[in-house]
Amino acid sequence: MDRLGFFKHGLSSLLDVAQSIIGLKHAADSFTEAVDEALSNIKTDIGLHLPSLDAQMYQDPQGTICDIAEMGYTLLEVGAYTPGKSQDQSIARLKELADGAGLKIAGVHINKLYERPAPQENEPADTESQVAVKEPADQKAQPDPNAEWWQKALDDAQALGCRYVTMARMPDYPTDEVIDEYIAYFNLIGELTAERKMQFCFHPRKAELQRGEDSLSIFDRIAAGCDPQKVAFQIDTYEATEAGIDILELLNTQGKRVALLHIHDYGIVGESGKIDLDSIIAKGVRTGVRDIMLEVSDYSMPPKNCVERSLQNVQNLPSVRF
Repeated sequence: MDRLGFFKHGLSSLLDVAQSIIGLKHAADSFTEAVDEALSNIKTDIGLHLPSLDAQMYQDPQGTICDIAEMGYTLLEVGAYTPGKSQDQSIARLKELADGAGLKIAGVHINKLYERPAPQENEPADTESQVAVKEPADQKAQPDPNAEWWQKALDDAQALGCRYVTMARMPDYPTDEVIDEYIAYFNLIGELTAERKMQFCFHPRKAELQRGEDSLSIFDRIAAGCDPQKVAFQIDTYEATEAGIDILELLNTQGKRVALLHIHDYGIVGESGKIDLDSIIAKGVRTGVRDIMLEVSDYSMPPKNCVERSLQNVQNLPSVRF
């Protein structure tokens, strides 16, 4: 929430200036008037997870993007990524549509499951039960297919102007070995992302957040194993609630590692009464959340109406209305 953060950080310095110019006697009244005037021109940046309008994007991409801007959204988080394309649009075309509507593409969801490198010619295929033959010193290592794929995908993310690259996929029912593979995989993606001055985030689903008999979830293991400098998190309020997670406690525990929130509800955002979105957003602002993205995945009326009403509901929350 860039404008909100900027405004909050500037309050103390503005008061100092007011006091030095007009004196303490009138500083408070004058400062209050200045704040009221400033608030009339400042809005919190709120983004839309564009797959919320997936079908509309296929039918009328330009009209849909313009509608989103007219609703009052300022940021987009795009998805449905395939190499060179997102939301069924070329990277250049999607960026052009967003720029034309005055929207910034802040992030992209890219879901690429880990690909195990092919075994070397002198290495047994079954490395789980056999010790790999050591590669001769003069033999070049095979390139990592994951790194090669992500280099190109991150180039696309840069071309879109993204600050964040998020992955919301892991294999279902992963073994301990697979979880360890994904810890290393996320660290690799995070390093490649940081090299391009972007932030990599992992978006856990209900399955990754649910705790097992040992009171540890897959997310707990990912959070403990991944490098905090390379891997941040996007927490989805619906997925976390479904998993029985105390989101406020999670924000406390993970702090600034939760860079993004998916404000996602049971239908139109803010109308189910099942998720205390106001407290979550307020807590997130204090713990270091940088942006919020609204997501709608269950529709009780035409999707555009659900997305617009969701924004209105969130904008009316005390945590967002300052």
